[in-house]
Amino acid sequence: MAIEINDEYFEKLAQAVIDGEEEECVELVNAGLEAGVDPLEAVEKGLGRGIGKVGEDFGAGIIFLPELAMAADVMKQGTAILDERIKASGADRLSHGKVVIGTIKGDIHDIGKSVVAAVLQANGYDVIDIGIDIDVDTFLDAVKEHDADALGMSTLLTLPLMEMEKVIQRMQETGMRDNVKVIVGGCPVTQEFADEIGADAVGFDAQDAVLKLDGLLGINRPCGDA
Repeated sequence: MAIEINDEYFEKLAQAVIDGEEEECVELVNAGLEAGVDPLEAVEKGLGRGIGKVGEDFGAGIIFLPELAMAADVMKQGTAILDERIKASGADRLSHGKVVIGTIKGDIHDIGKSVVAAVLQANGYDVIDIGIDIDVDTFLDAVKEHDADALGMSTLLTLPLMEMEKVIQRMQETGMRDNVKVIVGGCPVTQEFADEIGADAVGFDAQDAVLKLDGLLGINRPCGDA
């Protein structure tokens, strides 16, 4: 695939994410790298623009969770290739802060958490996704290891909800809480519950998580960026 690096290229890259076309996305990313694309630009102008549009459409009810999950997976595939090139070059991708994210102990649901991770990454956060069924100690160890600015916890189930409170309590006991913002999310999570357990915010969907985290970390974006 011979291409030129121009606005049309970035638009095609964004569209591949919007359409959930993984093979097309990977081909465009690899062809772009061969043609000399700046991998930072490919993330920010291409993949990031695409997942941002998908997040907006999901929030507006134009598309639904399957489309959002598919786009997030495509975004992750493309970003993984580009991040390897970024690391090899020694450059740093724009980061508004480090976020550790995972699904709490007792829950193995992955899609919602992965969508939020992808959208946060597309909006300039350095995201460390530690997976599913994560216990208290693993959350805290990851926050310490990566010197995270924020912790995101997710669940789609009601029974494991109190695991979120256990994590926050342990953070308070170990002196970590004052330096790390905590955002929670998932179907059973309400604002009242978040207030009760001492979380800083609830992300009701991926784009809302970006807005809430921006507010918590003092990130000011130009209009339309998030």
